[in-house]
Amino acid sequence: MSEVRRVPKRVDMPMMLTTEVRSTDELVEKAASAALSYSAPEPARPVVSWRSAALRFLFPRDDREQEIRFRRYLIAAATSLIVLALLGVCFLVGVLAPRPFAITAAIVLLSIAAFYLVIRSGLNRYAADPSLTVPMMIAAISAVTYALYHLGNLRTVFLLVYPVIMFFGVLRLATRSLLLVAAFIVSAYVFVLAALANQPGRLDSIEIEALRMVTLTTVLVWFAFMGGYVHELRRRLRESGYDRLTGVRNRGRILDVLTHEQLRFERGGGSLCVCLVDADELKGINDTLGHRAGDLALQTIAQIAERELRVVDAIGRYGGDEFLLVLSQTGVDGARECAERIRARIELSDGIGDEAARQITVSCGITRHRRGESLADTLQRADAALYRAKRRGRNCVEVE
Repeated sequence: MSEVRRVPKRVDMPMMLTTEVRSTDELVEKAASAALSYSAPEPARPVVSWRSAALRFLFPRDDREQEIRFRRYLIAAATSLIVLALLGVCFLVGVLAPRPFAITAAIVLLSIAAFYLVIRSGLNRYAADPSLTVPMMIAAISAVTYALYHLGNLRTVFLLVYPVIMFFGVLRLATRSLLLVAAFIVSAYVFVLAALANQPGRLDSIEIEALRMVTLTTVLVWFAFMGGYVHELRRRLRESGYDRLTGVRNRGRILDVLTHEQLRFERGGGSLCVCLVDADELKGINDTLGHRAGDLALQTIAQIAERELRVVDAIGRYGGDEFLLVLSQTGVDGARECAERIRARIELSDGIGDEAARQITVSCGITRHRRGESLADTLQRADAALYRAKRRGRNCVEVE
């Protein structure tokens, strides 16, 4: 008998192969994703100490303008504490009685706390001068005037504090405002002299007191005019490098900032990124709503962008409807996050126009400056990224 061979049962090979291939692809995908996640791990979040968190809470840095006002406030508070320390020395040597010193200290400390709360809460934004220069000066003048009444023979020495208070308003106040402050100081000191005149032995001879008054008035008036002159020079200097419409740097000034940051980068500083921000369809806004509406749109963009920048960053008007952001010590990811935040805030802002408000949007192009590269090449790459953002449909951010 011949040998009978068993024929194996038919198996659907294609189905098995497909299953095996699919399984292999899935394994490869998982392996690749694991390798990528291993090679590019997420950076660990920096551990924030309780001291840093407390300082950030006490002195927030989320608003650039408020941060500058906080610095001015700290200067004023430090100056007030120095004067209070000098009065404390007078108290220790027995020149100033305990009760007047306690009242003066209470006025100074309560004023410091009150102005801190006003600025920290943001209520100062509603004032004509958000820096609160004049109210701070009046509070300091009141405390010094009360102390002068009780200082006796040291009254002449502490008259020097009045010009120090005047100096605090030099950079913020014009001549007229400084003259009004000077008049307030002179009136306060006349009130002190009138109160001391009823107490025998508290005043010197009429000639000496008159000479003090004339000298004080002359010095304060000089400070008012000189301070007003410095204030005017500062205003003109600011206007010479800033765009009058938007209040940000003009093209020449922002390019100077970029050149400075390039030199810092070439010396080994941190990353440097630039971002071009362009107003979408500004011509259409001008044509349909008028050039005033177009100006308001540019002002809105500049104000929102400037609020979102850090102190080390800079913004300037680069062209008709373009703004240039110089993002110092920032990588591409940080620059993209900043640009996205600005774009979103502008999109959510109030529209232009009364009846049918037209929404403002911007397109952004970002690039990172490369070592040894010219600024013209860097700006050209940023412009190419901006062009891609426009091609995508506007209101977006592109990175070159």
